[in-house]
Amino acid sequence: MTNCDDPFSVLGVHREASPEEVRRAYRRLAMQWHPDRNPSDRAEAEFKRVHAAYQLFLDPQRLAEWLQSQPNETNDASPPEDLLQPLTLTLEEAAQGCRKTVDLVHSVLCASCVGGGKRRHDHLVPCPRCSGCGRVVHERGRTSRCDVCAGRGYLRETACGDCAGSGWHQEMRTLSVTVPPGLVEGERLRLAGQAPRPPGHQGAKAGDLFLEIRLERHPLFVLRERDVHCEVPVSVFRLLCGGRVEVPTLSGSAVLDLDPCPRPPLEYRLPGQGFPDQRGRAAGDLVVHLQGIFPLGVETEETALLEWLDQRLAGDLDRRAPSLAAWKEKMRQRRASS
Repeated sequence: MTNCDDPFSVLGVHREASPEEVRRAYRRLAMQWHPDRNPSDRAEAEFKRVHAAYQLFLDPQRLAEWLQSQPNETNDASPPEDLLQPLTLTLEEAAQGCRKTVDLVHSVLCASCVGGGKRRHDHLVPCPRCSGCGRVVHERGRTSRCDVCAGRGYLRETACGDCAGSGWHQEMRTLSVTVPPGLVEGERLRLAGQAPRPPGHQGAKAGDLFLEIRLERHPLFVLRERDVHCEVPVSVFRLLCGGRVEVPTLSGSAVLDLDPCPRPPLEYRLPGQGFPDQRGRAAGDLVVHLQGIFPLGVETEETALLEWLDQRLAGDLDRRAPSLAAWKEKMRQRRASS
């Protein structure tokens, strides 16, 4: 971690986070970026940043020195608080780019009490704590003077009912976010000044909102680096005959032209049909893994045809099925030695 890295932003925690919250954030990010678990080119660097940030939290003296070294706009102004939250995308959305909406809860001044938390009445009203009697009842029938109205029973001011006396209430704010193509799991979008302000900091500068990319599990594709892998079932008869096989891509579908009787492994690459790269390099490949599918049964009229094909094959095993020919030779030798 460099000297300018903010450990709170690196771990995605607020400045009042408890040690347990910091520990949970570190464990989550360490598992996500550990090079043994994440094949990304930037995994090792990110893992080191996360580890360095957590080590700073473990040393209270170093953390205090770091906090003291950070510049403030004014001596009494609190630094803006950044916010990290996940943004979930489908593989297609991440590959092609998209627009997403993000809902944020932020605090605004209560319009009823203008942030004061109190409502002043034109006349005295009964105290809500003691219902106007000036005393409150405790266990075993004991009573004591009401500490809200000081025993008077009536008040000129009461807590604002709209904000429960806090002076603030929460509102939902929706942001429309443009997601560029080519973002992968763990990468972040930074929206400057879009983090919600906490209550009591209406005039303070807003922090940055960081959206960390999460990719949904896809029913067809698996992303490995920038290559997109897909398993496609194909009839064994189509594999024997060759021909055209339709396969899915991130943007639609493509066609494979198979030669008759392809040799294992049945793996085909479609260059440039994989996941795009933000850094200007070529996109990855679509890697198609064909799976030969046998029928669950054959009809009576098909059995004769298959028997005929098997007899044709038996007449030329050395050329067309050498492994089967070798097996038959082993069986012949075994019978001869019995």
